[in-house]
Amino acid sequence: MDKIADLITAESILQWIIILLIVGYFVYKEWPELKRRITSGVKKEQAEESQAASVNERLTKIEQRLDAIDGKLNSDYASLRNLENEEARDRRMFKDSLEEREIIMRALLGVIGGLQELGANGPTKDAQSEITMYLAKQAHRTETE
Repeated sequence: MDKIADLITAESILQWIIILLIVGYFVYKEWPELKRRITSGVKKEQAEESQAASVNERLTKIEQRLDAIDGKLNSDYASLRNLENEEARDRRMFKDSLEEREIIMRALLGVIGGLQELGANGPTKDAQSEITMYLAKQAHRTETE
């Protein structure tokens, strides 16, 4: 303790007082700027937090919109699959219908031939030639026509 008392002199106390006065004066002069920096840092952090919350809200809304779009696309794909299935069914029915019509035409041609054998020669000859020409045309047609 005596050594500490020897180190503390009136001159060292005076130097410390001068240093404290200088630091106090500096803090007094710079306080508005320091306060502005501190408050701007706090405001900046608050703005960043609110911006992050705003971004999260926007992302949530975007995700909801994407979910709605995804649901709509799934619905549209299901509708397209149904249409494709109906189209395939219609194609099969059309192909079956063509075969049935050809059978009916051939049967009609046979009936006309039978009528001609019985002596009905008038309009049956015209009908026979028309059916024969129609079947010949159908034989040379492609499926895309």
